[in-house]
Amino acid sequence: MLRVPISEAQPGMKLAMAVLHPRTGHRLLSEDYELDGNLIAKLRELEVHEVWIHYPNTDQIKQYLSPMVVEHHGRMASMIATVFDHVHRDAHAQMDFPEYRQTLRDLIEALVGEPTSAAYILELGGGGANDFRHAGEVCFLSVLLGLKLQGYLVMQRKRLSPFHARNVISLGLGAMLHDIGMTLVDEEARRRWEVTSDETDQAWRRHVLLGHRLVSGSISPAASGTVLHHHQHFDGSGFPTRVDETGRRRGLIGEEIHVFARIVCLANHFDRLRRPGDGTIRPRVAVLRRMLTGQLSRRFDPVVLATLPLVVPAYPPGSIVTLSSGQRALVQHWHPDSPCQPTVQVLDDRDLPVLDARDEPVCHDLRQSPDLLIVEQDGCDVSQDNFRLVTPLRDINPAA
Repeated sequence: MLRVPISEAQPGMKLAMAVLHPRTGHRLLSEDYELDGNLIAKLRELEVHEVWIHYPNTDQIKQYLSPMVVEHHGRMASMIATVFDHVHRDAHAQMDFPEYRQTLRDLIEALVGEPTSAAYILELGGGGANDFRHAGEVCFLSVLLGLKLQGYLVMQRKRLSPFHARNVISLGLGAMLHDIGMTLVDEEARRRWEVTSDETDQAWRRHVLLGHRLVSGSISPAASGTVLHHHQHFDGSGFPTRVDETGRRRGLIGEEIHVFARIVCLANHFDRLRRPGDGTIRPRVAVLRRMLTGQLSRRFDPVVLATLPLVVPAYPPGSIVTLSSGQRALVQHWHPDSPCQPTVQVLDDRDLPVLDARDEPVCHDLRQSPDLLIVEQDGCDVSQDNFRLVTPLRDINPAA
């Protein structure tokens, strides 16, 4: 099986995985359904941005894609869309927090039960500016980071027993609702933010206060605090701000920020950079490189940041890439310690909707082939975006 951007989907391709509605999470097409031109056009209209199709000699990729995780991911997406719709229509609408917690618990249990699927492979479709799509992606990525960082959570939440410190349901709930206050921001400020992404806009900044006011007292302090503080930066450059002992106005710094808010801050930045709201989707490897290097990295807890490429494959299994040799290849396995050097399988030169088995595939472990690099993904030049990890996670977070 391989992942094909909807822009490259062709009639005759057979689905290797069900296609879910990007808003409701309901099944649109079942596995083994054969695509035709009308269906492809309809999926584009719905903003489904990728499909998974059958391809010979690629069964090993199934280990990364659990149908159960996909199902719970879809349920979460549906629930978030309902939440945002209700609050947008009525700021005093009752929210079913126990149901939200149960949906998160089911997703977390599925991820724990199938650890090879506990990576950020799947993404929701829909436009980049959709609040519910953004909330779903931030929630899913935050939960994945929390599960990977459970040892760190115990170190950071010393007042709790290790069992309770590792529990990431409140993290998921805070991430799910982190931007719920955006539904209460006036339309002019929303439109201004979508155009400018100006983080100094005071009208836009109010969304954290509005969201916190909406959920405070109904969910745990850790979750509601995440809604309030998900724009706090590790270097103190975030908000809400306060006057410190020197009389300077600043945001919280370092471990003054709850670890859940630090995780959601990073997940929020990742999704905003990946989908800036102009209709484009930036390659993951480009976003990872930008976050891991340069000035932007100062905003993030270094332990949380070091974990990001361990749960977000720079080149996800199933992706089609172009090598420096000019060959098109399928990403077969990813190696978290070498994010930009996956194992790839060279694709047949013929059209992609191939149904018959081919000869033994040619594979390259790019860790062992320094002369081969990935230079293109999804039509984007990524030749300058490949990076290496500087410090392994075990050296930063011994308890992880």
